[in-house]
Amino acid sequence: MQAAKQLRFRVSVLDKLVAEARGGVGDTLAGHALNLPEPEPWPEQVDGAALLDSIVAAICRHMVLDDGEADTLALWTIGTHVYDVFVIFPRLAITSPERRCGKTTLLDILASLVLRPLLASNISTAAVFRTVEAAHPTLLIDEFDRFLKNSEETIGVLNAGHRRGGQVVRVVETRDGYEPRAFDCHSPAALAGIGKLPDTLDDRSVRNKLRRKRRDEKVESLRLDRMEAFEILSRKAARWAIDSRVRLAEADPDMPPVLLNRVADNWRPLIAIADAAGGEWPERARRVAEAAAAQDPDESARTMLLADLRDLFDREPSGVLFTKYDILPVLTGMDHRPWPEWRNDKPLSARQLSGLLRPFRVSSGTVRRGDRTDKGYRRADLDDAFARYLDEAVFQSVTPSQAPDPVGFGDFQSVTRSENVTDPMAKKSRPPAGCDGVTDQDPLASDEQATWTA
Repeated sequence: MQAAKQLRFRVSVLDKLVAEARGGVGDTLAGHALNLPEPEPWPEQVDGAALLDSIVAAICRHMVLDDGEADTLALWTIGTHVYDVFVIFPRLAITSPERRCGKTTLLDILASLVLRPLLASNISTAAVFRTVEAAHPTLLIDEFDRFLKNSEETIGVLNAGHRRGGQVVRVVETRDGYEPRAFDCHSPAALAGIGKLPDTLDDRSVRNKLRRKRRDEKVESLRLDRMEAFEILSRKAARWAIDSRVRLAEADPDMPPVLLNRVADNWRPLIAIADAAGGEWPERARRVAEAAAAQDPDESARTMLLADLRDLFDREPSGVLFTKYDILPVLTGMDHRPWPEWRNDKPLSARQLSGLLRPFRVSSGTVRRGDRTDKGYRRADLDDAFARYLDEAVFQSVTPSQAPDPVGFGDFQSVTRSENVTDPMAKKSRPPAGCDGVTDQDPLASDEQATWTA
């Protein structure tokens, strides 16, 4: 304390400076320096399509995956070697409904493939932004369900790192006192856990949903002492990334029309990688992205709802629909839509319907049709949303549905015109044998009331 007074330092600051000078010697909590292996680039040029095929095959030797998921992993893995050229690089969500579905195995595989891997089963907020600022690793975080639930600050830091320039500002103690400092948060991150990521993180992720292996599904056990094949692939990925940096930085790929907003942002770098790799990968990546968009709980659900409502209005000349009598009975009777089991296996409610429409600046109100007055919607107030989001060049239904015939509507058809319905049996991606989507509805609930008369 006397030394601190003489030097005019706070005791805590002096302690930190002494510890830094000693290199942590004698401090049992000092830990050890981070080891973030950076692969030596392959000495020869690498064929991108063949590299992606090899990564898919290597992953599928040890994992049972649904169609397209190994493709997503391969594209994301290569992307970690060149993530900094993209404005946005998605988080990778690795989720499962229960334990023993292969999350840890998959993280071990990724650790042997990605750029500067940092495996952690728990990590503090400060550790995230300080480590990213210092080393820009690929964060491979296990058991997010254990430590992210009550950690809004960590979630915020991980959200900020979704895009280039994302940063957090913290007040830190320096020799001259406390000062605000900015910390760069942009770095690749994969998060594995049971259940679903927090909404804001899930929205910034491409998803990989694991299932427990059946007894009749055979894969090779992963030997962590025999990872040479993965290390070679990592070296090839590093070389391909070096050779492709300029092209990827200038890329502006044509995106599938069903990919909207943040879903499109997440997939744009992966599709750019597929285009640069060539072969069948440009088409293959777009098929996987379209399937992922069809499962997105926000964008697809809202757009799907607009399509369903437009069909209902097409069959009601007055342009007025009652929520209780005209809309909900039809929506909750659509077996191939999420509405019958929208939340906790319960059908879509009037309040949830209002919440889904709120982002389109549409609200429910008291409407009149003939002699009846009740809560509902007018077509005139939805026409703007129909024009913006349901233009045939923008939206295509992935799953055609057939609704029951409600009172007052007569024959009911698919929610999209037949010539624009994507073939549900479209050609799938072709991962090797052994690689085999489930949707995860996350409804919004809000309400907004207005009074209309017609």
